[in-house]
Amino acid sequence: MAVVENISDRVAVMYLGQIVEMGTRAQLFGNPQHPYTRRLLEAVPVPDPRRERAPSLRLAGEIPSPVWKVGEGPERAHLVDIGDGHLVAQ
Repeated sequence: MAVVENISDRVAVMYLGQIVEMGTRAQLFGNPQHPYTRRLLEAVPVPDPRRERAPSLRLAGEIPSPVWKVGEGPERAHLVDIGDGHLVAQ
């Protein structure tokens, strides 16, 4: 994620093959809106062993299967512009 943050102008986050959030580097890293984006950023290791990350809530349940039968598929996420081209799945 550090490489993505340093080399990208715009970033898209995908979950189960669909874009769930897209925006500028500052929008995604500074103000993540989708729950998956927030969890993804919380999973990035803290490089300084003397610093501790605030504890986060644990997720419960199973991750949905990304495998679909032929002719079937997930509902496509509808992206909503929440301002300045920052798109979030609703």
